[in-house]
Amino acid sequence: MRPTLRRPLVLACLSLSLGLVLVGCKTKTSDRDLQPLTPPEAIAKFGLPGGGDDRTVWIDPRTSMKYAEAHIPGAISIPFGGGNFEFEAAKVSKGKTAVVVYGDNFQDILADAASKRLIQLGYKDVYTLRGGIEQWVLDGHDIDGTDATSN
Repeated sequence: MRPTLRRPLVLACLSLSLGLVLVGCKTKTSDRDLQPLTPPEAIAKFGLPGGGDDRTVWIDPRTSMKYAEAHIPGAISIPFGGGNFEFEAAKVSKGKTAVVVYGDNFQDILADAASKRLIQLGYKDVYTLRGGIEQWVLDGHDIDGTDATSN
């Protein structure tokens, strides 16, 4: 009698697992969904952050500590780790013209991950700044923070 009880239970678990996987696949994003911009391209398209254009928001998904040390002027801090990203991102209007997300540098996958999550949350025109704050500084742009030399 035990083998007959196990079989329906196993089939039910497999069906549930497959269903969850299929539902999860509907909201997946890939690297193809990302729109990379270099700092000069971002400035040409949207102007300098904090320059009076309230239709574009610049998001720094790095830790609050890194943001405090150095960040692009006008950017807002919404740390990607810790579980509050969705809550904090919800404070940003989806009606903005664009969202520009940046990380530390070219190897930093945090900006890509945060950009993908914003796309999944329904934000349109999400861009990822290539090279992050490091490229921003190398291109000669100012940064704000307690230690503007660190990035």
